[in-house]
Amino acid sequence: MLLRRQRRLHWRDENDKRRVQLIDAVGALRPCGIVIVGTGLDRARQERARRKCMERLLWELGRRYVDDVIFERRHSELDIRDREMVEALRGRHAMAPQLRVSWKSPEEEPLLWLPDIVAGAASLAEVGQESYLKALGCGLGVERFPVN
Repeated sequence: MLLRRQRRLHWRDENDKRRVQLIDAVGALRPCGIVIVGTGLDRARQERARRKCMERLLWELGRRYVDDVIFERRHSELDIRDREMVEALRGRHAMAPQLRVSWKSPEEEPLLWLPDIVAGAASLAEVGQESYLKALGCGLGVERFPVN
């Protein structure tokens, strides 16, 4: 799915024509899973909203008997904060004990492109452009919750 000179896929870097191609490719896989959408986001508190969404996602994945979760590596300082949050969740028993969490770059783990595409489609659906998310099929559940 990579174009010439692309090292990785990233939804925000793609034009509409390319997004349709990506959605068609992912939709053909008949994805199933869950999309966590935090509502009421205060743009000034994006990291807090991310942590709340991660907390909810890890809880939901544990309920579904998932064993491994791979998050996309961001920046070393931000990854450290994410790891600290995961450890705090473990300490509070707020996530399933069997859940193993790791971080990888999208260049080393191309499967990270899939949630990026799904999240991009879900994000557009939140602002009324639902066609991409609908094209992925009905195997994706969307869970919305306030992050205030």
